Amino acid sequence: MQIRLSRDLEGRARSASSPMTVEELFARFPEVPRDLRDEPVLAEFVRAFGSQLRVAQKPSPCVAQAGSGDAEHYFYTRLVNDLAVYGIGLARRERTLQRLQALLAEYRTHPATFACTLVPRKAPDAPRARCR
Repeated sequence: MQIRLSRDLEGRARSASSPMTVEELFARFPEVPRDLRDEPVLAEFVRAFGSQLRVAQKPSPCVAQAGSGDAEHYFYTRLVNDLAVYGIGLARRERTLQRLQALLAEYRTHPATFACTLVPRKAPDAPRARCR
């Protein structure tokens, strides 16, 4: 399966010449709590998923309700959502770090194709998600 991004997202993903940093993660996603800044697992997480995090977008309520997001929405949901839930106090720090470790362990089993597992299959001619 190949993940197809829109041209503007593809351009953004390719334009970054350096790996994503933890500081860039905080700048892009203010919902990620700053108390995780010095956690080694967060740095490893950003190294592993930097290209997906650069294009990730928080789904709007109508996209989330319809359940038909695009790759950038699924990247947000799978990669940032747990951090945001911890940020608003609905999860424990230890549990959030364990979830990051588990995701990284899953990534290490097949790093070349892992991003494809983050996005459910869609028909080739399926329309892009948008609010109606």
